[in-house]
Amino acid sequence: MKIQKSVLKVVFIRRINLKSILLILLIVIFPACKSRFKGKSDEELRQMAQKICDNNIILDSHIDWPEWIIDSPEDISGRTTKGDFDLVRAKKGGLNAALSVAYINSVYGVDKGRIMIDSMLNLVRYYAKNYPDKFALALNPADVRKNFDKKLFSLIPCLENGSPISDNPGYLKFLKDQGIAYITLCHNKTNQISDSNFDQDRKWYGLSPLGSEVIKEMNRLGIMIDISHSTDSTVFQALRLSKAPVIATHSSCRYFTPGFERNLPDTLIKAIAKKNGVIMVNFGSFFLDSICMKNWIYLYDKWQDSTKIDLSSKEGIDFTHEYGKTHKLYSDSKQVVNHIDHIVKLVGIDYVGIGSDYDGIENAQPSDLLDVSSYPVIVFELLKRGYSEKDIKKILSGNFLRVWNDVLKIADSMN
Repeated sequence: MKIQKSVLKVVFIRRINLKSILLILLIVIFPACKSRFKGKSDEELRQMAQKICDNNIILDSHIDWPEWIIDSPEDISGRTTKGDFDLVRAKKGGLNAALSVAYINSVYGVDKGRIMIDSMLNLVRYYAKNYPDKFALALNPADVRKNFDKKLFSLIPCLENGSPISDNPGYLKFLKDQGIAYITLCHNKTNQISDSNFDQDRKWYGLSPLGSEVIKEMNRLGIMIDISHSTDSTVFQALRLSKAPVIATHSSCRYFTPGFERNLPDTLIKAIAKKNGVIMVNFGSFFLDSICMKNWIYLYDKWQDSTKIDLSSKEGIDFTHEYGKTHKLYSDSKQVVNHIDHIVKLVGIDYVGIGSDYDGIENAQPSDLLDVSSYPVIVFELLKRGYSEKDIKKILSGNFLRVWNDVLKIADSMN
């Protein structure tokens, strides 16, 4: 008995010593991380940021340029006069790969939705076919890396709003054959697949029976499941059903915008990470800051509805500019990195990325992140906070490419 007590005492002391050592390491290492670039001037850090952006893959998981170009035709291979995306500004910002969104408005019926999908996918393919020295399609992570080595911009088709699937999961095979990398289950209205977090009509209390079948078929085909726009219940159910990781391609943290269900709560961020998925931070000012959110809600839900004036019209833009003089409308890169920081502190560096929603957030871009030339601004802020280049590369593309690869591997194993 005495021998057992002695052994227990030694084990206990060793545990105490181990905890003490770990605590000392944390005290020493964390400040070292934060002061990694102590002594560097802002100009030196900006130069480092630009170099990182020039030499590494930057992938943005959600850019709505196809709809924008269909509505306002311009040539994205050169400098456009409108919108947030073109190749000139992308090169300046170091962007190499864009998930090019076929967005389907919730008011469209199935037939019109499918026509719009065809139109936007044709547009994406047009640039790859007609500018082979500038653009190339990417159907998997290996294509993205190959295109990067060839100095070609990767166009990756994806679908926002699964409503055109209708009641035919077989249509998913067609979408996969067209190169669709991910499908956002719904948009701002509940559809036949799932409930939307912008819609008070929670018809399915999460996924519909058809939605459950869609999840399984997307797993089998290797199409990533995007839960941005879905209700919390939908996300939990998708995580439970899916055999593959699940992604949020353009969502931010509800921690900073209490009550805004379009952003993710900490519980779901943890659940997505536990499933080995990734959360891609949205740049929209109303996603980033609760005051901005409140003021944009006023503009969209009250002013626009009462005046019947579109906020994207000249009169709407002029009013927004005047309103913004006395009401905060625009966030900044520091707040974007606050969201990244929050996810990293919750679940680690491997589960966060960038999904700007450029050309989808209209004129609500942060004040210093106006378009796709702005990624070095974010990297500068990450460097100031002590992030290493290795970790920054994960945020810029590594984490998303890892998840995409995992989804494809699981599909192979199922087939």
